[in-house]
Amino acid sequence: GEPVIVGFNRSFGLRCPNGERREWVKPIMFSAGLGQIAAGHVTKGAPEKGMWVVKLGGPAYRIGMGGGAASSRMQDKGQASLDFNAVQRGDAEMENKMNRVIRACLELGDKNPIVSIHDQGAGGNGNVCKEIVEPLGARLQIRNLVIGDPTLSVLELWGAEYQENCALLLRPEDIDTFKAICEREQSPAAFLGQVTGDGRIVVDDTNEELPPVDLPLSLVLGDLPPKTFYSETTPPVLSPLSLPAGIAVADALDRILRLPSVASKRFLTNKVDRSVTGLIAQQQCVGPFHTPLADVGVIAQSHQGVTGAATAVGEQPIKGLLSPAAMARLSTAEAVTNLTWAAVASLGEVKCSANWMWASKLPGEGAAMYEACSAMASFMEEIGVSVDGGKDSLSMAARVGEETVKAPGALVVTVYALCEDVTLTVTPDLKSDDGVLLLVDISNGKRRTGGTALAHVYGQLGDVPPDVDTPATLASAFEVVQSLLRKRMILSGHDVSDGGILVA
Repeated sequence: GEPVIVGFNRSFGLRCPNGERREWVKPIMFSAGLGQIAAGHVTKGAPEKGMWVVKLGGPAYRIGMGGGAASSRMQDKGQASLDFNAVQRGDAEMENKMNRVIRACLELGDKNPIVSIHDQGAGGNGNVCKEIVEPLGARLQIRNLVIGDPTLSVLELWGAEYQENCALLLRPEDIDTFKAICEREQSPAAFLGQVTGDGRIVVDDTNEELPPVDLPLSLVLGDLPPKTFYSETTPPVLSPLSLPAGIAVADALDRILRLPSVASKRFLTNKVDRSVTGLIAQQQCVGPFHTPLADVGVIAQSHQGVTGAATAVGEQPIKGLLSPAAMARLSTAEAVTNLTWAAVASLGEVKCSANWMWASKLPGEGAAMYEACSAMASFMEEIGVSVDGGKDSLSMAARVGEETVKAPGALVVTVYALCEDVTLTVTPDLKSDDGVLLLVDISNGKRRTGGTALAHVYGQLGDVPPDVDTPATLASAFEVVQSLLRKRMILSGHDVSDGGILVA
């Protein structure tokens, strides 16, 4: 029941001029959706003494064991079993049951029994149960968890990152209502214990005399001393792009159109629901042949009006092998140029999530990631976009035989903004045989080929990547296109990205 309305697919493997093997061992697939919540639910309710700590959702299994740590270290055959247990496997049926309980509570309006909610992620119960009762503390019974595998130790129960599970705070007077909803929706719920007010997190085990966990929250959630990381910049070894003699445009285009980042995404879009809820104003497929080419995903806020929200994604990781800073600016710029084709309030109203995927602990990579982050922050400040969230995965390397294989460091920027009129959205498919095609060139006529699809298909990186030399020009182009959208003067629109002008 989750509509997927935007995303990307990328694959890459190359021996770089410096001898490093850069590769995604498996293709990268990234999808994004868009939702909305009531303003009153933006801030969680504060814990109060006597409130119940409840775990809603599926049973505990040996899943996601050490996932937070495993996602930040190199993987190899010697730790295959640990890596397997660290993987978080999904259960869509349980996810639906849990979500139906949450939705039923929301639909009670002012009588909603949920005071606070926290999704279970890295650290499992050991993280989510501490954070939801901060700063008052709680006393919990570990054996009250719904357990799917009786061989789990207390440590595994406390640290497993099994999904489809949330921690809730409920007032004692709302327990019966909540239990009735869970029973109706056939969703498990575990009542672990109550908020104490003594500032400690205490976990009891009916099989042991002493509590396996008894800590002051200030010790584990307080202000920790900052940690200093040291990483030296490793300059890239550059080699100019050298194309074969006598190359024909048609031959190069044939190769480029076969790249997963450029080729048709029909093999992905045909497998997902792109319209559930009936509020999807623009999904991936456009035109009479339903071609998956849309730059932006748009949802309506209701079935009656035309207001909504728009989201788009930008990422250019291959350029980062030449210049992490240019990659960060280009990733942000691609997200913005994709969003351009939906009418939003202004560029200053655009927010984004930044997703970092980097082998940051390996030599030179921490400095490269810092360079990219600094460039992104400066660039966003200049154009008026701001980051309000994000995720990271800081392993992105594996041992293959005697060699370390690193994935290209990647920044994925997912922008979103309110959309004043979803009907003003335009798509790339041509709608008139007598229209005029215009190129809005914000690169000032520069044609740099480093890290491009053209270099990739000929097994090279090149030396000088594209970049955003004048952020103000990008911002101006965005505002001009937006004004033309509101006047309905644009029939079609598409950004220039992987594959260049010819593909666009």
